[in-house]
Amino acid sequence: MNWVFLGDSLTEGVGSKRISYVSELVTQIRSAQHEINVHELRLRNVDPLEFNRDIEVNVAGKIDVDESTRSLDLWCWNLACEGQTIESDLAWLPLISTLRPELVVIFRGSLESIVRPAALHDRSWPWWVPSSWRGYAAMDPRCYFSTTWWRKAKQQSLDSIKQRTRLKLLSRGAGRPLLEAEPLAAHLATLLQRLREVKTRVLVLGLLPVDESRFPGSPAYFESVNATLKQIAATEGVDFFDWAVELKAKSAHDELFYRDGFHPNLAGARALAEILRSRLCPSG
Repeated sequence: MNWVFLGDSLTEGVGSKRISYVSELVTQIRSAQHEINVHELRLRNVDPLEFNRDIEVNVAGKIDVDESTRSLDLWCWNLACEGQTIESDLAWLPLISTLRPELVVIFRGSLESIVRPAALHDRSWPWWVPSSWRGYAAMDPRCYFSTTWWRKAKQQSLDSIKQRTRLKLLSRGAGRPLLEAEPLAAHLATLLQRLREVKTRVLVLGLLPVDESRFPGSPAYFESVNATLKQIAATEGVDFFDWAVELKAKSAHDELFYRDGFHPNLAGARALAEILRSRLCPSG
């Protein structure tokens, strides 16, 4: 069996270990289902000109190896990539068509829907904002700091300045998401229509809660985007799962997310994996 996961950094994972709900889902299924092999592969596109002219995809993962013979193999393909928005998922369709997966899980819209300073779109940056800070995520809060004291001090100081600057810019006028709801909906509809040709089960996941103090205006906007995602899923005849409802019942927000209030930490990834496993494997 093949399961495919599409998304951004919330699905790929952050940091060198790339902890995410996908990796934790694999771990949990391995523990519960001893009669099958469960493998995880992460693939992400790389720029051959900057990396290696002969390499277009970076591969990582873990293969389940056991001396005993098992009756079934489950391959979980994590095709998510940080910094890539939903339109990039169309590039994976040839691979998905070849894999003929039993399931495709789509977790999109979070990166696209964070409310960011309007200057990102109209280029009206104040002169005193460094050019290196003008990228869409350049001033986002850090997930965590280094354990080395001098690096941590430097990172904390720089992050503090960036956050004050970002919040000041947001307070000056109405912020805007990276991708408006209408084009986001159009890209999702196109993706779902193309996946229909593969004849696979598709599950669209709702957006997770974000912290209002760190991302002003984003929680309310996320609710409207969730409503749009649910409507498109219904129109295209696929499943929609608002897993944020169950996540909120698990624990406090700060205990399940990194300090940026956006990316799930290890506890959050495990909670999300448990919720998703209950949805995908209700019989255990």
